[in-house]
Amino acid sequence: MVGQRPETHGPRAIKIDDPVIFEQAVSMDGLAAGWAKVWENKGAAGGDGISVDMFARDAHGWIGRLRRSLLSGEYRPGPLRSVDIPKDDGRSLRRLDIPCIADRVVQSSVAQALSPLLDEEFEPSSFAYRPGRSVKQAVAQVSAAQRAGFEWIVDADIEDYFGSVPHDTLLERFAQSVSEGPLTGLVTLWLTHAAPGGRGLAQGSPLSPLLANLYLDRVDEAFHGRGSRFIRFADDFVVMTKTQAGADAALAKVEALLKEHALVLNADKTRVLDFARGLEFLGHLFVRSLVMKRVDEGGGNEALAWMRRISREDTGRLQDEMAREAEEERHSKAGHAPGFRVLYLYQPDRRLAIRNQAFTVEERRALAGDEEPGAWRELIAVHSNRIDRIEIGPKATLTPAARDLALASDTMIAYVNGHGETLGWTGAQMAPRARRHLAQAGLSLDEQARIDLAGRLVEGRIRNQRAVLRRLARRDKSRPVLDALVTFNRILGRGDKTILRHASSVAQLTGREGEATAGWWRALSRLMPAQMRFEKRTRRNETADGANAMFNFLGWLVLRDITVAVQRAGLHPGFGVLHVADDRRDACCYDLMEEFRAPLIGGLGVYCANRRFVSEKDFTLRPDGGVRMSREAAEALIRAYESRVARAVKSPRSGKKMVWRQLMVEQAFALAAHVEGGQTYQPYVMDY
Repeated sequence: MVGQRPETHGPRAIKIDDPVIFEQAVSMDGLAAGWAKVWENKGAAGGDGISVDMFARDAHGWIGRLRRSLLSGEYRPGPLRSVDIPKDDGRSLRRLDIPCIADRVVQSSVAQALSPLLDEEFEPSSFAYRPGRSVKQAVAQVSAAQRAGFEWIVDADIEDYFGSVPHDTLLERFAQSVSEGPLTGLVTLWLTHAAPGGRGLAQGSPLSPLLANLYLDRVDEAFHGRGSRFIRFADDFVVMTKTQAGADAALAKVEALLKEHALVLNADKTRVLDFARGLEFLGHLFVRSLVMKRVDEGGGNEALAWMRRISREDTGRLQDEMAREAEEERHSKAGHAPGFRVLYLYQPDRRLAIRNQAFTVEERRALAGDEEPGAWRELIAVHSNRIDRIEIGPKATLTPAARDLALASDTMIAYVNGHGETLGWTGAQMAPRARRHLAQAGLSLDEQARIDLAGRLVEGRIRNQRAVLRRLARRDKSRPVLDALVTFNRILGRGDKTILRHASSVAQLTGREGEATAGWWRALSRLMPAQMRFEKRTRRNETADGANAMFNFLGWLVLRDITVAVQRAGLHPGFGVLHVADDRRDACCYDLMEEFRAPLIGGLGVYCANRRFVSEKDFTLRPDGGVRMSREAAEALIRAYESRVARAVKSPRSGKKMVWRQLMVEQAFALAAHVEGGQTYQPYVMDY
């Protein structure tokens, strides 16, 4: 084994030159070496879904773009992919956070540049994640210490080590070895990105093993040459002594050292024992003079093994998905959004019919030869239990049998005009929840309770407007955008200081909402293509321009989804707090819609316009002064909307990932619980 240089105990006499190592790591050769390591490991895709094979198709281009972004300071890590994997005990789980392939390339390059230098500082007692060291060598050291008379052992286990490392203390230790510079900034960026709370190393990052060893290096030093034997493999370690008293003292010393590092021992898994009782360490069982392997040696990198396994599972899922593509495309062309449980019939010469217990979409055949006029051809059949809602456009039809099946299966049918407005419903039966409806009515009549809930709804809407605008206008510093953000910040304030929490009436709240929303729409107009900008927001189709017609169409899509959620939660659609209850007005649906307006109407509309899914050419003037939207534009908006609501978002209650429609239903049930006094309603608020 390589001996230790004297300056490696405590801070280095001459620090590693940060800018030099940074330049080495971000050079084309360094990044190519990082990519070679990632390719060799064959790990799973990160949060962006880009696999190793996909990266390999343009590896040179990826590396060039990475280098430019790193040198310009524009580099930002991509989303992590979190996977829960079983621990060794087979009963509990631990979190594996997998960076994107591009980030792993840079991290591998940095690790390869730093490892030889930091390895000089590490003690002979440390065996994990180091070149030329292995589990086999660590086991041999335990056996050698036993033969030398070190019969008593502190078998230690650190409580959630990788999840507990404090960033501030780790960076202080890093600074004892590495000078200040861009490399330190890069490491800090990765730490914060993976664990914004200031604690934890991402298990799945190529750099985490090196940082994990670095953080425990001072603990290793404290036992080096102190009359005991210390053997550590990552966060698993033993301290071996010749007497029980020595082992007890070593345990106390370990606890004190870890406390200095903001770490604690797992009391249930830490013990003092001798070889007569048997020691399990690194998959081996030591009993008296015998050593038996209990499990296969995994090379000390269980995270990498799991990443490879996840990659194989991803490949299998990809193959299954490719096998389903033809069927899904056939459904999509016929109007059904597979997996989203909404069936759209907007095209003329199509009708909804049935076959057994399935809804069918049929298309009128063109006349040919001796074919009977009016013959229909079935495009798809979808079982009624796979559909939550059907939308019938102005020129599509349905058979009486289809209407009867919808009623029998509680499938809601929305009849929609050319503007996307809901003309009426079939099968929208109110749930028999009289007590809940009475509670809604009572809350809407209780002025203070109504103000409190209305304030929460308004706050949710404005916070999401601010989050979406920040995302859309990262580089736009125009006056409308800045004015809107200033207005949002003034109204929201900080914490409980928001003026929305101290409103004296619902009218005051609606005034604040109107002030914020006016600025919101001015800012969005500024972010639209020049031909799609608008003077003011209007929901009247007879005065709408192309942009307003687009926003209105998206608004009706959201409202129909919210209506289904309200029905499922057993709420009365007519009783609201922010919106006044009135005949033919679903005030509750409009209330619940508040927090979803910014991301699914305004933000999505700007995205569709800027990506040219919809353009000014899709709208023609009508005699009444409004515009008529083309069927192609309507279909493009539906596709964009379905793509957006299929994305996963985090539940504000459980923290679990779910698609937008699931979130709408969860929020509807949360609103029902608030109405009945079971919990306080919290709107969904987006992260920026």
